[in-house]
Amino acid sequence: MQNVAFASERAANFANKADSDLHETVFDKYRGFVCYDIYEISEAMDHAKNASTLLLKLSETGTDSYSSFFKGNGNNIIYFKKIGNMDIGRFQFTIPFAYKYSDIIKELWDFNDIQKYNYKFIKGNLARVYSKNIIMFEKLITDSNYTPLIKKYILAAKVKHSNDTTVILCPSRALNYLGIIGDEPNMKEILKNTQPIETDIDPEEALTKLDTNIAGFVVKKCNNGVQITYINAVYDSGNSIEYAYDKRDIYFVYMNILSLEQRI
Repeated sequence: MQNVAFASERAANFANKADSDLHETVFDKYRGFVCYDIYEISEAMDHAKNASTLLLKLSETGTDSYSSFFKGNGNNIIYFKKIGNMDIGRFQFTIPFAYKYSDIIKELWDFNDIQKYNYKFIKGNLARVYSKNIIMFEKLITDSNYTPLIKKYILAAKVKHSNDTTVILCPSRALNYLGIIGDEPNMKEILKNTQPIETDIDPEEALTKLDTNIAGFVVKKCNNGVQITYINAVYDSGNSIEYAYDKRDIYFVYMNILSLEQRI
């Protein structure tokens, strides 16, 4: 019980107090996936915090060095930039009315909403529940070159940076593990052995050092509405099949984003 209490206290920054009823729902619904190891929870929180900080810093950089390749309604422009083996996409737009801030966050952090699968942003096979706002997913690698099938693990998180800024980390960055289906991995060791994100250097430099994907939303409450910046970075490891799947998934996310305002 002490472990659970300590973990809950440390998770305060990842929680919105207004969602206390959701906390019980998630833990009750996914009881078999709940992690009670305080050290594993702490490692997961550190990774989520650093990844969200990187996304926040990337959202604050200028777009002068980016190219635009799509324009939606109004001034909704998708920007693109390539650095080394990283393809970086960035889509920034504003939804009117600041009071929609909480509704937008709820719409984006939607892994628990089984009613809207076609519109979900947080998808994957559940592997661990660290808190109501930090979830581990399992993803199968569909490349036929891998025999038998290989799986990897990815974190998703909702991190509150201030009263008007929240980052939604989409399940995108693969942790340091490739395992065969049926294996029982040591999650604590996987998290411990995964390269930490450097948050004290230039964000684009830190991004290129990752050698893996990362994606998420930075949501900010402004005077004239809610500003949403979606950032995705796809790493080209030389695996053309996996790279093509990743790029395809981004297209569906963009289409989903364009319809977000109508669903709020």
